[in-house]
Amino acid sequence: MKPSDRGDRVVGFLQQHPVASFEALEKRLKVSRRTVRRALAKHGYYSSCNGNGAYVTLRDTPQFTPDGLWVYRKSCFSSHGTLLQTIGALVEASPAGKTLAQLEEQLCTRVHNQVSWLLQDEKLTRIYSGRHVVYLSCDAEPAAAQQRQRHEQSRPQDAVAARVATSFTRCPEGMRAETVIRLLVQMIATPNASAASLAKKLQAQGVAIQAEQVRRVIEFYALEKKTAH
Repeated sequence: MKPSDRGDRVVGFLQQHPVASFEALEKRLKVSRRTVRRALAKHGYYSSCNGNGAYVTLRDTPQFTPDGLWVYRKSCFSSHGTLLQTIGALVEASPAGKTLAQLEEQLCTRVHNQVSWLLQDEKLTRIYSGRHVVYLSCDAEPAAAQQRQRHEQSRPQDAVAARVATSFTRCPEGMRAETVIRLLVQMIATPNASAASLAKKLQAQGVAIQAEQVRRVIEFYALEKKTAH
């Protein structure tokens, strides 16, 4: 079989299957890694910015969000380039900066090491907002604007948390007051989120809570919120 024919098979496979790993392409099509890379380079492609770049898709396949991301199952592709470049771009574009949990939720992978490298290279800065570290632009003026926006966002949440702490003397059975407070604050921040989405966001922040517990809190306090089931 001619090299060009093997290359056409690689491209043809990815036209039928949006995402595949290098390993799967080699085994399925019985071609070398070199052949796969040559065919992809000729056609144009993206490597996943998570999973150590093990997954690929053709250049015209992704439907990128305004953030420049496209997630297929758990593989995340970025129009910004590598994982490091993508983290930098997401932080720079965010009006209020990004927390580690927000970045990891968007990118479907842990990014602690990468964020540390960017800080060391002075490509990001950081501030502390309550219990969370917020990553900001490396440029002073945009970083100051992001910090102001983050502060404005946190003010109503802090006020609600204070009222909850003093007003709610009872919690749903089996739930801690701190967990309930964190949930109510998250509901203020994302008023249209479903119970499942609220639980997922809090889990990303290290809070042990399930969607059923979210619904229980809403019912317990008779909160006027329509939550998707």
